[in-house]
Amino acid sequence: MEVTGPFVQLRRAPLRAVATTFLRRRPWVVAPALAVQAALLATSGAPRVQVAVVLVGFALVLTFFIWESWRGRRALVSERGFLGSLLATVAGITMGVLGTGGIASPMLPVLFAPAVVGFAAFGRAGPGRTLLWALAAVLAALWAVPSGVPFPPLAPGPVRAMLLVSSLTALALLWVGVSSLSDAYAHAGDALAGAGEELLATAEARHRAMEAMGAQVAHEIKNPLTAIKGLADLMAERAERPNDRQSLEVMSGEVARIERILHDYLSFSRPLDAMAREPVELGETLRSFEGLLGHRAERAGVGLELSGEALTAEVDPRRVKEAVLNLVLNALDATGRGGSVRVTWERDGASAVVTVTDTGRGMSAAVAARAGEAFFTTRAGGTGLGVRLARRVAEEHGGSLVFESAPGRGTRARLSLGPGAEGSP
Repeated sequence: MEVTGPFVQLRRAPLRAVATTFLRRRPWVVAPALAVQAALLATSGAPRVQVAVVLVGFALVLTFFIWESWRGRRALVSERGFLGSLLATVAGITMGVLGTGGIASPMLPVLFAPAVVGFAAFGRAGPGRTLLWALAAVLAALWAVPSGVPFPPLAPGPVRAMLLVSSLTALALLWVGVSSLSDAYAHAGDALAGAGEELLATAEARHRAMEAMGAQVAHEIKNPLTAIKGLADLMAERAERPNDRQSLEVMSGEVARIERILHDYLSFSRPLDAMAREPVELGETLRSFEGLLGHRAERAGVGLELSGEALTAEVDPRRVKEAVLNLVLNALDATGRGGSVRVTWERDGASAVVTVTDTGRGMSAAVAARAGEAFFTTRAGGTGLGVRLARRVAEEHGGSLVFESAPGRGTRARLSLGPGAEGSP
């Protein structure tokens, strides 16, 4: 099936235009050359039959070129039509070469012009290879034809003059074809670049619109979910039958999971260009959510420790808390009962660094390398947006997020917040 599309059309359009221009101009190059060749041949002392046959061949070739030039003024030639024209040209020139000495003919240089122009136009695609194979077959056939068949060789004097004319004709045809193709493909490259930029801009605009719509939908869903979770918790407290209480607790847990997904998405889609940096004591900022995390860790049977040196950093406290919270929640989810999660902060040169270390199941090198990709996660029900957000927060602060992990040996997430840290060295 033929491949079509805007980019294919952009590639084909200049080829068709240049091919048509080449066919229109070709008679103006070939006609004077054939006239000179005919005069040289007529005065070369060659047999009259040979001269008559070659001149008839010249007339037929020129008539064909003029007809193609006329047709090209009415419509653009197709790729297949251009290939057919070049193959017919090879055949016509071959007859002229046979009539003027075969492989020793002074017209041999012209035989290379249509093949080279075609290869420049089509490249290594099928039509280009077809022309090269046709040229190779013609040269092999000419080599196999005995000298003097069908006519004797021409005298040395006319041969040199005809060879000069043939060489100049070949150069002129190559200049008309190849230079025009080079200019056309340069313009096509500019057009392709412009089309690519336009498509990219359209895709980015569509992405921003979809992201904004998704954030709006998530925000609208979040409020009813809060009410549902509150009612489920209240009903669970008042339920008299254990089965009812258990079902309501499951409902509350699933609602909490949906809330977490929505929180991750909203945090991820929120732009970071309005960060509010300010000098903060990093330890106080991180300890502010110790109660929330401590309660969750206690219920999961996981030990949680927060410690670090006195450290002032110029950061956006809300964003940093959000990033560290996501890393700690991931660590708690990955750590089984009896394990531990440790959050530390320190100064590393001019940077503030927060490290979250857990004794959980760990990650393979392949998984660790992909950590932080949006929607990549190995946790059932996860989105991967929390880690992606943490990495984005680090990058916006001029830092980085690096994971060190091994299966069965836990994970160490190192969140660097870039320059701007002050504290005891």
